[in-house]
Amino acid sequence: MEPDVILTQTIKGKLTDFLEHTDSSKQSKEIRDLIEKDAGIIPFRLIKYVFDRHQSKGKKKEYLNEWLEGSTLHLPAYEPPPRNPELEARIQRLKAEQANREYKQMVRSVDKEQKLDTDSFGKEVKAMNSHILSFINFVVTVGGAFAFGYKATEYTFSGNNAFLAQMMTGLLFASVVFCADLYFLIREAS
Repeated sequence: MEPDVILTQTIKGKLTDFLEHTDSSKQSKEIRDLIEKDAGIIPFRLIKYVFDRHQSKGKKKEYLNEWLEGSTLHLPAYEPPPRNPELEARIQRLKAEQANREYKQMVRSVDKEQKLDTDSFGKEVKAMNSHILSFINFVVTVGGAFAFGYKATEYTFSGNNAFLAQMMTGLLFASVVFCADLYFLIREAS
């Protein structure tokens, strides 16, 4: 479909002037019919035809926008062509495949038949055993350092009032070993 133009007095005057000085062509008859019917709109191709004839006669130089001043173009509404049924079927199939992929991605971590993986269970047991052994080693080492400090002071100082010195030396040795062991445990964990 072609665009239409609202018929203003300027355009009507130019068209009437054209009809007075022209022969009877197909476009002239169509313009005469539209003016006689007093139609409010005229196809743009007719205005362009008259404008081109006017320019070719060598009359005063005018511009098309001067002719169209005060008028507006009415463009036809876009009507999309009908879709090919094969294309439509393919689009629907692709949409269904995409929806299926999205659904599978959403539920990929949800498995109704979850099986216990014995390999992961064995790894977890080994990791837990490693942590338990590290803790036991930690306690035995700190306890051994305390016992060494306590007994070393007992053998060094003899007497009844050596208990306070034995406790302080045992706690000092245990604290040093505690700090050193804690440092190595943290370093191993990270």
